[in-house]
Amino acid sequence: MNITRLHSRTLGALFLLAFFAYGFGTALVTSVLKEPELLAGQRAPFVGGALLLLLNSFFIVGIGVLFFPILRERSPGIALAYVCTRVMEALTLIIGVVFLLCILQLGESAQGQTTPELMTLVKVLSKGNVWAYQLAMTILGAGSVAFCLSLYRSRLLPSWLPLLGAVGYGLLALGSVLELFGLPWGILFSGPGGLFELFLAGWLIAKGFRTVTPSVAA
Repeated sequence: MNITRLHSRTLGALFLLAFFAYGFGTALVTSVLKEPELLAGQRAPFVGGALLLLLNSFFIVGIGVLFFPILRERSPGIALAYVCTRVMEALTLIIGVVFLLCILQLGESAQGQTTPELMTLVKVLSKGNVWAYQLAMTILGAGSVAFCLSLYRSRLLPSWLPLLGAVGYGLLALGSVLELFGLPWGILFSGPGGLFELFLAGWLIAKGFRTVTPSVAA
């Protein structure tokens, strides 16, 4: 199984781009939502943040697509499931962005006038974005455990790395489900999954996948 360095580095770059796009996008949107009555005057950073969140979804789908030929040789079912997982995650996050853009429309319609009804709608739509994020993380976590175990069996990476991913994604799904039930523990469970993606990105960019013959991988 030979995987080009360009393929590996592109995958690593997509993980990093997705990480930073979502991080910066969330920071921009959150900074504006602290004063929703001023949304009309802060359209540029709000829309910029929303666009970064949308861009993150495209990066996510790209990760699934580029991993498909790598996993297909040994685990075609898992390869297809992982692509579907990434697509579902991306679509769910896009729904969250739609909630945010509805907030922008509300703020512009209010023209700086703050009413209890406006604030209630802003809070509901903001919560909708949070719920979309938690659902997306549940999908990602639950759908990626088998993906990591397939990587472990393939021996394309050091064994500790996919094992960290399997544990991290499992904890991510658990934390997101707890968040959906109103238990604010998601942040405590998200660390290992985030570290895995950062470590994986760095490894793929710096070293790439190992070359493994079918007899060794069996």
